[in-house]
Amino acid sequence: MRNWIKYLIVTVIVAFITNGGQFYLWNGHIDTIKVNYENEIKVLSSTIENMGPLVDVYSIRTESAPGKKVHQEELKIVQSPASLINDSYIQEPSEIKDKYYKISIKPGTPLTADLLMTEPLDDSIREVDLVADTWTIGLEDGDYVDYEITYPFGEKYIVLSHIRVEAVNDKTIKAHLNSVERHLYNGALVDYFIQRKNGATVNLVKYPQPGIQQPAEVSYSIPDNIAAVITEDPNVINKINTALNAKKREIIESGLDISEFDSTASAIASGRKEVSSDINGASSKYLRAIEDELKKTEEEVNETPLQIEEGVVE
Repeated sequence: MRNWIKYLIVTVIVAFITNGGQFYLWNGHIDTIKVNYENEIKVLSSTIENMGPLVDVYSIRTESAPGKKVHQEELKIVQSPASLINDSYIQEPSEIKDKYYKISIKPGTPLTADLLMTEPLDDSIREVDLVADTWTIGLEDGDYVDYEITYPFGEKYIVLSHIRVEAVNDKTIKAHLNSVERHLYNGALVDYFIQRKNGATVNLVKYPQPGIQQPAEVSYSIPDNIAAVITEDPNVINKINTALNAKKREIIESGLDISEFDSTASAIASGRKEVSSDINGASSKYLRAIEDELKKTEEEVNETPLQIEEGVVE
């Protein structure tokens, strides 16, 4: 009996010492964790304080495309720390007036001045409908293009550079041209009308990233009679270098003076016409596919039961 009592006493003492030690060690561990968390909170609080309060800036609701005009209804307010904000951030809707997206921008990205661009506008700019044999499949409003003329034997010249597409119609595109550009366009049309029976074409080629890519240099030279008109046109502020234009014009006209031209013109014209037909056919197919997709989406929306939920409309 006595041994049993001794065993019980020893067991109780050992259990007390063991549990007490564990409790003591656990309390020490908790204190260490607490100190570490308090230090982290202090660091974070200091960082937040240094960053400053949150301020309102503007972003967009849906992804944008390069060349598209910025509209106020597309904007939404997002918040950013004051320390990260500088004068380039858009903080007032008035700052986007007459601006265009330079690159593709995703929703939530704060708008800054370097993400937008402005189209130069002078008093001589007019709205013009440009004719072309072909243009890049999928061309849309807001895209930027070069207007090119290709002569029968393949000499290609850039007539108009980095022109914004204001609207795409069935056979033409709408663009804004200044006085010099309109003279260049008219000169190219004269060349085209004379040489299209031999295979000359006028085409529009699209810039993939118009806000980043540098505009191409105009390489076309107008006929002498149009150059003379430009020098006397009071609406043209920046006159062309007539001597340089005449020298470059000689290169264009020399390409039209080939002895074998008559025997090959028919084949060239036929081939170019076939290429234009293929491109325009593909363009029509592309547009029909888009229309079919829009129609399908509209039908799905109409077939979906309307569910009205209570809430606040923003």
